[in-house]
Amino acid sequence: MEETRVVYLEPGKLAVDTIKLPELKPNQILVKTHQSSVCGSERYFYRGITVRPEDEARGGRGTQLGESSKGGEHGHTYPMGPLGHEGGGTVVEVGSAVDGYLGGGKVKVGDRVGSLIYPTYTDHWITDATHVQPIPDGVSFEVGCLYEPLGCAVWAAMYMGVKLGDTVAVNGLGFAGNIMLQGAIKAGASKVFAIDVVQAKLDIAEELGASHTINANANDPVEAINALTDGEGVDVAVDAVGGAGAGLVQALGMVRHNGILAIYGDNYAPVKEFCFHRFHEDGLDIRNLNAVHYTKLRSIENMREAYRAVQRGVFNLDIIFENSMKYKLDEIADVFRKEEEALEEQSSLKTLIIP
Repeated sequence: MEETRVVYLEPGKLAVDTIKLPELKPNQILVKTHQSSVCGSERYFYRGITVRPEDEARGGRGTQLGESSKGGEHGHTYPMGPLGHEGGGTVVEVGSAVDGYLGGGKVKVGDRVGSLIYPTYTDHWITDATHVQPIPDGVSFEVGCLYEPLGCAVWAAMYMGVKLGDTVAVNGLGFAGNIMLQGAIKAGASKVFAIDVVQAKLDIAEELGASHTINANANDPVEAINALTDGEGVDVAVDAVGGAGAGLVQALGMVRHNGILAIYGDNYAPVKEFCFHRFHEDGLDIRNLNAVHYTKLRSIENMREAYRAVQRGVFNLDIIFENSMKYKLDEIADVFRKEEEALEEQSSLKTLIIP
């Protein structure tokens, strides 16, 4: 088999290596990468923010997409890689036992597919056919290569619980927060408050129709929301930040009695001085908004449901690409380094990586 580039990550360091692809097994396919993209989780891992062994999830390969940890190491051990779980490409070879996609549809050479697991920071990758999905008709190749992040964000927008007339606060206006902001507006929220530390992202939120934007560097966002809601809080508070828990704490501080705390961001580190009293006493509805951490089949069904909304043009994706940066794979180490050096100026909604 031919050689391909792959990426490994350690705190503060990314390395691009070249490996020889293994022989294709009967149940596998070979995909030529068209586009990959950076997940916010990888930015946190680059900063050394990861999960302690005692906090690792119990789900294995039978309960979520992807492979379980190997060799007794927990799933967030450094070095991480081969890296890249957002991306897509073209099927160029199909194993002898491969028939259909999980969820339906025949696998064929030439199919455009979106990936659901690692690795996509590469020229070609080999994977089980159950780990990719066909890009639906009417969806561009570039949008389809966002299959995993876009499907997750759209599913979150559909299930975060916004009803007509609700007030909503979205903490974190990156790629997923942008999609959930649009979803809240389309669902009929009376007011949508957008919170971030990057002014450029706040400007995009205002362009999309946010009622108020709050720069968390300039103002205490919880105090601002309390003032804007006469102390009541919002009906739905979204954490689309993740990482070390800042967005989770903010969202909890903003949600009203009997409101919905909608958690999208993956919080890897223990959250200091976090109190669960309001979960109990205020009768909060806590929602986990990630589409893929269920059984494999349910994950696929969730993503296909989300992509029906994408097919039908519900979301403004032009604004995503207009405000996204594009780089070559060989530049990826510099991309992460420069973003880390200017975290509060990192305005790219989705950083795209092209082989």
